[in-house]
Amino acid sequence: MKFFITRIIQMNRLKGVLFVLGLGSLPLQGQQNNEVLVNINGPVSILEYEGVDNSAALDDGIGFGLEYGYYLSPKWSLRTGFALQTYRGNAKLDRINAAYVTQDSEAEVFEFRYQFTNYRETQKARYIQIPILGQYETSGTNRFFVLAGVKLGIVVDSQYKSRATGLTTSGYYEQYDVLLEAPRFAGFGDFGSYSWEADELDLKTNVILSLETGLKLPISTGSLVYLSVYVDYGLTNVFEDTKSNRLLEYKAEPEVNFTGNSVLTTQVGNVDEIKTLSLGFKLKYGFSF
Repeated sequence: MKFFITRIIQMNRLKGVLFVLGLGSLPLQGQQNNEVLVNINGPVSILEYEGVDNSAALDDGIGFGLEYGYYLSPKWSLRTGFALQTYRGNAKLDRINAAYVTQDSEAEVFEFRYQFTNYRETQKARYIQIPILGQYETSGTNRFFVLAGVKLGIVVDSQYKSRATGLTTSGYYEQYDVLLEAPRFAGFGDFGSYSWEADELDLKTNVILSLETGLKLPISTGSLVYLSVYVDYGLTNVFEDTKSNRLLEYKAEPEVNFTGNSVLTTQVGNVDEIKTLSLGFKLKYGFSF
């Protein structure tokens, strides 16, 4: 009989331990494990490069995104989603002088010379970004948080617009020792202001280091707002080296004409790499469940 009583006591103790462990494995009361947020960010988002004077206005880069967060514990969560981010660049050169050998409409070899004054070019690229982030936040109703990780950026489209207040061209025929500064129908002369644009910069996939910090504020049951500052810095060179292009192409056929390329893709620009940089403020609104 003593043996059976001892076994019953041991079994009851084991049940008690399992019950306590079971309670510990249950979700915490009041803790919501999921968040879905929409966000807007800006204002600075630029294409960074050297070789030409590059500047960016403070309203250059507004981005939009959708974020999903899953809580591993009350303070730690994993984040993913997608975002659409626009980057811009502005190249400025007061004067450009260049020359190269080509052929005219009669297959005569000559040196084509051109000069731009007050050359300006704007570039724009849009990326779809997929983040893999980790977030830590403090306890309490209003919470301080830190978010960090990487984003994969896939280029959606890119374009540029070029303009100059002045364009003058000439042709030097070494075989005749003659410099032609006219006529315009042959591609020589003063063309005044000149501009062109194109829809492709051939940028590559981007890997971005992302840092964000700020406040998480509940506004009603199940809904919340994030107010934060952030910086997204591109770790990879998104530039496709095509510096063999000419800034201004002389086209003899079917009639004399000019075509242009981005200054970033020519020897004139002398650009070796382009990286992205986005920073500013971020506003998020969403729901927890």
